[in-house]
Amino acid sequence: MMWTSVVPTLLILLVTLSLIKASSPAEFMGDMNGYRSACKKLGWEPKQDCTANHIIAFHANIDSHLTNVPVNTTIQFNNVQLNKGGAYDPETGIFTAPEEGVYSFAWTFLSKQGGTVYIAATIDNADRAHTCIGNQQSQYISTSGHLVHELKKGNKVWIRVWHVPAIFIHGGYYTYFSGSKINSF
Repeated sequence: MMWTSVVPTLLILLVTLSLIKASSPAEFMGDMNGYRSACKKLGWEPKQDCTANHIIAFHANIDSHLTNVPVNTTIQFNNVQLNKGGAYDPETGIFTAPEEGVYSFAWTFLSKQGGTVYIAATIDNADRAHTCIGNQQSQYISTSGHLVHELKKGNKVWIRVWHVPAIFIHGGYYTYFSGSKINSF
């Protein structure tokens, strides 16, 4: 007897799903809204992050070479290539989580022979990952890192020099910092 009331709603859902034949992002979002409406009629509440129009992501590099950078200096990646959601501030070099979720961060630094560089990925004054270039013998060498971390709204993430001053950091696209939200709670 309960099935007699659910069957029409399921038919509406199946028809709605079969109509999703979008040819553009705007049409797709319209079709997805129809899908959400059908789900809500069934009592299902799709998560907010099902939509593709709310993206938090950034990618930035440094414009020019840096030399003799003191310990605890936050690196300002001032050449912003992408800043969806506006959470990265190139003036300070700090990413501020606009909402809670799981975030992914990556960085790469290039140095030249003798250019010792120790890097820390920091969240709210606590180091979460370290990468380094010691006293290398080759002409150029790089260090890269990746951090996936759960953040609360307002948490701050940045890259800083740690342990010893950075002798030489190569500018341009060789040295960058990027991040994005990969999941919501």
